[in-house]
Amino acid sequence: MTKQSSFKRAARERARVTGQRYTQARADLELANRQEFVHSRPFEQAAITAHLEEHYGIGISSIMPIDDDPATRPSDSWPGHYPSTLVVKHVDGQQWIARIFSSSADRVSRVQGDAEILQFLASHDFPAERIAHADPVTVLDGNGIVVTTFIDGGRPSAGSPEVWYELADLLGRLHTLPSAGGAVARDGGAEEHGGGFHVGRPKEDLAAAMSFLVSVEDDVTDAAPEKFEWLREQVETADDAEGLPEALTHGNYHPWAAVGTPGNLAIVGWAGSGRGPRLPALAWLLRTAAEHNTTQNVAAVMHGYSKHVQLTDEELHRLPSILNLRPLWLECLDFRMAVNDGGTRAMDEGWMQPASHEVAERLAAQAIAALSSPKSPAAWKPTR
Repeated sequence: MTKQSSFKRAARERARVTGQRYTQARADLELANRQEFVHSRPFEQAAITAHLEEHYGIGISSIMPIDDDPATRPSDSWPGHYPSTLVVKHVDGQQWIARIFSSSADRVSRVQGDAEILQFLASHDFPAERIAHADPVTVLDGNGIVVTTFIDGGRPSAGSPEVWYELADLLGRLHTLPSAGGAVARDGGAEEHGGGFHVGRPKEDLAAAMSFLVSVEDDVTDAAPEKFEWLREQVETADDAEGLPEALTHGNYHPWAAVGTPGNLAIVGWAGSGRGPRLPALAWLLRTAAEHNTTQNVAAVMHGYSKHVQLTDEELHRLPSILNLRPLWLECLDFRMAVNDGGTRAMDEGWMQPASHEVAERLAAQAIAALSSPKSPAAWKPTR
């Protein structure tokens, strides 16, 4: 079978399962195949299906990446965004999420740790995805697979201050959970994309960012060296958040990590979780809040978080630099993607540019000022 005929067959199968027209299913498949991490964890869907059916004694009517089917695709997402997060539809109507860890760098022990952390969160009644079976982690061809229950409701709207307040309230609750051993004490807080090569504390984001740059160093064109050298300097001098207060934390905490309905949100995507500096998660939440209704949403985040956690003087002092930690990771990733596509990244565009430092200073000042501003009882809807 030729590559083209195989692609058409895959498009027809996608159309059959999702109910899309063939042309739309094909367009989605083409988009998915262009995504940065779509091939970072390769696996065979038929083998996964057979494995889960045999191990759990279930019948599966369909199994697809969560972004492939418009019925399950999170709002603002796109085909190929979460290629290894599968929606498992049972013939009896149940739905699970299966997360596949099939990169050469993925360790089964860390997948087992993910399940252990979810069980810890459940034991403390923290709103998070729940394991779907008493034996939540299985191994296929040396690769770990964890199953959790599917949560209805989709992603919350990022335009509502009430949602930002609830997210910050939950983050504060997470950061005040008691210490524990096992996986709860493992290093965590870094972004977990890219095949599991850089997992652990937030400083691993900087190691990943540098690897993005190094991987395309020989291909940087005459139009891009200035941005390349500037980004490399930013990574080398960035604040890695070490030495700041620590807690059990999430690796990618912002509205895309939440599902459900406002007032009853649950946090998902715990593969990057563990113990690490607590400030990067709050900083990333603030950074994403600032992209919307800045004044209200930033205040909502600070008021929600401060219900549980009082930031130290050192955290407040280093907040501007930590606000740029995740954006720097993203900009280095985007730079690599642009070079691989034959393009360039200008100094004054993207997640990180020279003006980003001034923006972070202003955002930090606004966030700190919000801590001393009056809290109107009507400003936020009550959460749990």
